[in-house]
This record gives sequence, C-alpha cells and structure tokens, in this order.
Amino acid sequence: MVDLLRRGWLGARMAITRKKVETADLERGMYVSQLDRPWLETPFLFQGFVIQDDKDLRQLRQFCRHVYVDAARSTVPEAKIRQTTQKPRYDEVLKKSNKRPEHAKAPSLQWRLFDAIARWDKSGTLASRFLTRQYRNAVPTNIEARPATVAYNTVHTVMNDVIGQLRSGNGLDAEKLKVAISPMIDSVMRNQDAMAWLVQLQKRDAYTYQHSLASSVWAVILGRHLGFDRQGLDTLAMGGLLLDIGKAQVSPEILQKPGRLDPQERALVQKHVELGMKMVRTTPGVNADMLSMIEGHHERHDGSGYPRGLAGSDIPVFGRIAGLIDCFDAMTTRRPYAPAKSSYDAIRELNGLAGAAFQKELVEQFVQALGMFPTGSLVELNTGEVAIVIEQNRVRRLRPKLMLLLNADKSPRPSHHTIDLRTLPDGANEPRACWIVAGLEPGAHGLDPKDFFG
Repeated sequence: MVDLLRRGWLGARMAITRKKVETADLERGMYVSQLDRPWLETPFLFQGFVIQDDKDLRQLRQFCRHVYVDAARSTVPEAKIRQTTQKPRYDEVLKKSNKRPEHAKAPSLQWRLFDAIARWDKSGTLASRFLTRQYRNAVPTNIEARPATVAYNTVHTVMNDVIGQLRSGNGLDAEKLKVAISPMIDSVMRNQDAMAWLVQLQKRDAYTYQHSLASSVWAVILGRHLGFDRQGLDTLAMGGLLLDIGKAQVSPEILQKPGRLDPQERALVQKHVELGMKMVRTTPGVNADMLSMIEGHHERHDGSGYPRGLAGSDIPVFGRIAGLIDCFDAMTTRRPYAPAKSSYDAIRELNGLAGAAFQKELVEQFVQALGMFPTGSLVELNTGEVAIVIEQNRVRRLRPKLMLLLNADKSPRPSHHTIDLRTLPDGANEPRACWIVAGLEPGAHGLDPKDFFG
C-alpha cells in the first residue's frame, strides 16, 4: 500500500492536465479520461472519450458522481475546465432526472473505496490504480515490428506443438502456452499497432491455428483498451488461444469442407465447445474466466447462440469478449466455405450486429480499440490517393496515421510519405483537407501490405 501511495503521488505530479469534474458541470467537448467507478459497473466500458452529445451527458450523470477530464485532449478551453466548480451538485441533477443510478442503491465495497480516495485525490491518479489502467504506445510501430514478429511466430510454433500433442492423446500443456504468450502480450502493451498489423498479414496458415492466435491478439488489444491489468491480459490471451481447442477432436474433413454443412455435421462442429471444456476444465493454470471464454464464445447477446442459448448479462463478461473477437477474426479470415472480408467491412458488420448478437457497448469499445480502419488496412482518400493505416489515433478514431502508397491516378509514389490525419483539416472547403472515403480490400491495386510492414 505504501508503494501504491508513492507511485500514485508521483503520477499525480505528472497528471497536471487532468481535473476532477462533477458530472453536473460537464459539457460537450470535454475528454473524459476516467470514470469514478469500474467500467463493469457502467454501460460505458470507456477508456477515454470526448463528450459528443446530450445522450453522453445524461448517461454520465446517471452513473457517475464525478469523472476526470483531460484538458489537453478536450476541445473545451483548458481555462474553462479549470474553473469548473467543485460544489457537489450530483443530487441536484438526480432530482431533475428523477432517476437514481442502479449502483447508488447498493454501492459495492470497491466503489466506496474509490469514493473515499477521491475526496483527497483530486487528480484521480491514485484512484486510477484501483479503477482502470491506461496504456499508450511506448515505441513506434516500425521499431516494434521485429519483436512483434518474433513473439507472434513463437506462439504459432508452440500452438502447433500443443495441438499435435493433444491429437496424440497427451494433455494440454498450459504452462508451455503461458510462457509463449508472455512476449506477445509485452509487445501489445508496448505498441498494439504492430501486432494488429502483423495479424492481418498472417492469414495464410490452417484456419483453426491461425484463428486461435489472432483471437488471442484481438482479445489482448481489447483488454488493453479497457484497462485490464496484466493478470487480466494474461487471461484474455490464454482464453483466446484456447477458444477452439476442442476442434482438435473434430474430423478435419468436416472442418475443411468447402460447402455448407448438413445438420449432422453442424452439430458435430458445435460440439467443439463441449469437447474443449472437457479437455481443459481440470488443466492446471486454466482459470474460471478462461473457461468462460471457451464456453461462451458462441453465445449471443440476443440468446441465438450455443451451446446454452444464454442472453445478455447471463453471458459472463469474458465470454462476451470472446464471442466478439472470435466473430471478428472469423469474418476477416478466408475459410473453406467463405471468403475473407476486409477489416473495414467486418467492423461495419459488427456495428450492424451491435445490440443484437453482441452487447452494443462492447462493440463500441472494440471499434475504438481497433479503429474503423484497423492498422494494416488499405484505404482511399478524398484526394484519390491510396494509403495504408500504420497507427491508430486514440482520440479521433477516423483520423489515423497513414503511409501514402499511390498517387491520385493510382500510380506508385516514388517514396512512401507518412501523414497524420489528425494534424490535417477535414472540412470539405478547407485547403489541404484530407479524409478517408473508403476502406479497400486486401490486395487492391496490386498492393501487398506485407511489403510495407516494419
């Protein structure tokens, strides 16, 4: 605890642009960097967002007494944020809305601890140690490309060995997998864009193994965005890797069948969830949240999934995450019975499924984590130029960093110039205005993203 206090105090000296603001005093344009309670107790799941409209204000006032606003990332003048009153107006706002938030009826012990800390921790730095964590890329994408590749290939090799052992009748070597995935998690924590780009490039091997590894990476990227601690990221990585472990006991002929499965074949494939649970339930090192991911990755928010037909909050949080990342990667991977979608098209389809197949708030956060145009995507600009996304913008998700590849006439550029859309105007009548008009299929215009990685 002493160490925690010391680290919190040191962090507070650095967090000079962050200010605790009562939700009654919030305005559009303020950047909310932290809530006053765990994300699991609210519908937000946010790790930083700009207040866009009255709906955002109403929800924040319904679920929170106060939040922490980052003045440097807000469009509201910093002086105005610093002048916001600290007078408690929370109850006054509740009277106007005539509705108390559900958490106020029976606040958790964890929330009461946060509330007590916040009374003297005005910067919110110490509270953030208990609430959530915020990760930012610590190294450039091009620098992280090499260690990301080594980490990815290591997990891929170990996963193949583990699957081979399972098919030979041996048990799951969870410890071997844990050791292998640790450098991969380290890489995502340093820079998630390098690993995200790499996953997009590696869609060439057997679907089951490649899909499992990619699911592991997407899960860690989402967990990083949501502020999971290292233990939570370890769980997400291992759970993602084991989602389809039961398919090791399903006939390869069925799994690789190019046409539509008949009802009997479909039932056999769906049994992989039950088989996977049997294989790992008693394995040392596999915890309950990992099991939730395996058992719940085909459940759906509207109850249309399997094997139990669970719906809504009956699906554990880790199961909801697993279902979402499993579906996204399946969409973007070429399978025997379906072509791969572009990442942009897959994101658009997930947005269409929000509130039905998947929890709306979770989809929103996944899109924020990856961006509407995920790293490694080919895009076309309003200028007619073609570029590849090389890094996400964590504040303005539609304004990533790009590498220009083709001129407006689609001729190759003599050099690959990098631009940051965040620094350019996006108004149609403004000089030098630039924005993305479309996401392109992999290989469009003869471009191979592999040629530009690293």
